Amino acid sequence: MKPKNNSAKFSFLLPDLLAFNIVHFYLITNMHDMQGIQAHFYTLLIVFNNMAWLICSHIAGIYKYDKIYKVQELVKQTTITYVFFALITWLFFDLSFLSDTSNFILFDVLWFGIFLMVSRLAMLTIARFIDKTGVFRKRIVIIGDTEAAQPLIEQLEKKQIFYEIKGFFNDADNRADGQYPQLGKINDCLEYSKQNNIAEIYSVISPDYMKELYQLADEAQKNFIKFKFVPQFGVDSKYKYSLDYEDNLPIVSLKPEPLAEISGQLQKRVFDVVFSSFVIVFILSWLLPIIAILIKMESEGPVFFKQFRTGKNNRPFLCLKFRSLKVNDAADTQQVTQNDARYTRIGKFLRRTNLDELPQFFNVLAGDMSVVGSRPHMLKHTEDYSRLHSNYMLRHSIKPGLTGWAQVNGYRGEIKVNEQLIKRVEHDLWYIENWNFWLDMQIVLQTFTKTFKGDKNAY
Repeated sequence: MKPKNNSAKFSFLLPDLLAFNIVHFYLITNMHDMQGIQAHFYTLLIVFNNMAWLICSHIAGIYKYDKIYKVQELVKQTTITYVFFALITWLFFDLSFLSDTSNFILFDVLWFGIFLMVSRLAMLTIARFIDKTGVFRKRIVIIGDTEAAQPLIEQLEKKQIFYEIKGFFNDADNRADGQYPQLGKINDCLEYSKQNNIAEIYSVISPDYMKELYQLADEAQKNFIKFKFVPQFGVDSKYKYSLDYEDNLPIVSLKPEPLAEISGQLQKRVFDVVFSSFVIVFILSWLLPIIAILIKMESEGPVFFKQFRTGKNNRPFLCLKFRSLKVNDAADTQQVTQNDARYTRIGKFLRRTNLDELPQFFNVLAGDMSVVGSRPHMLKHTEDYSRLHSNYMLRHSIKPGLTGWAQVNGYRGEIKVNEQLIKRVEHDLWYIENWNFWLDMQIVLQTFTKTFKGDKNAY
């Protein structure tokens, strides 16, 4: 359901970049205290700031099609992106010892922030107008029953600003939920579409089972109504597919997972080594002794909690954490609950702020874990959960991570009901199927944000 061109993205990206560069050049020509700065500084600043904004916005995904029209989500992500952009810009030029430029940097970033606020308010107004008037909304009808069409319905409903489902045509009286009306038999579809300004017809029935659909499609095209077939591979299919052609013969194949490719594995490993090394050298080198002293002052026992957990391809590895509980015999079988009596005071703080996970950067550097992936469970829970969910073990096709797509979407911590496990597995598998480097960057950024904001499931 995604457009084939990027016009929507560029229509929002270009005004942002244009506004930023106009602000930049305006300040250059009007701030007198900049006259003593060499010309190469201007070039460095404009190149760095444009690259910084493009990188930050790409990681946050604020120009993705799905977010452009979810304005509240866009405003939130824009704010986060702007804060990180401002910090990166300030830090870079502060470390460059260009102290005379501090006022210029301040005004440059500040005026850009004001433009972003005004532009997002304008976008909110435009989006509400489009949604209210339905000026760009296409009318859609579906051939088939609602149960088979449910995945299609879910995708169309995400784009309600552009699509309006009028109902179904089906020879069988089979309406799963009554959400959309059955408008008639399949033979009635074309006449209804012509009379009611229908833009697109989607069929979840294969023409192999109903040859008349080919003729219906031809007639629809002649009346400038687009006709589309939606292949049915099973609603619960865990696979993604790609469509290729040999001359005019369409061939559907299983789409390979990105991390099954050597190039993907190499990108991820390089990032893991660089990122974990940075954290170990610049953060754990001084923070680890402080936390170790606090843990030892409060309770007896080791500083680190070591536990075998499930790794890639179901191989166990020794996972490290700062000890957050009193030493107990149930540590390898009983998951931690919200008001667990085993907590130490410093341990509760460590878990709430995710600091207890920091030693796992040593696991990342050693190659047992990745910065981003599916969270590793204790061996007993892997055994239990694999019996509850048929696809559970598929999440172990990659290295486990310190954070993951499930965690930043609210599915972390204690599993109380089966639905939580199902959602966690769904998010883990979606990550495996859709991995790319920038998705990892986005998850890391969201993890930092959630850590500072607080997470109700962090205990």
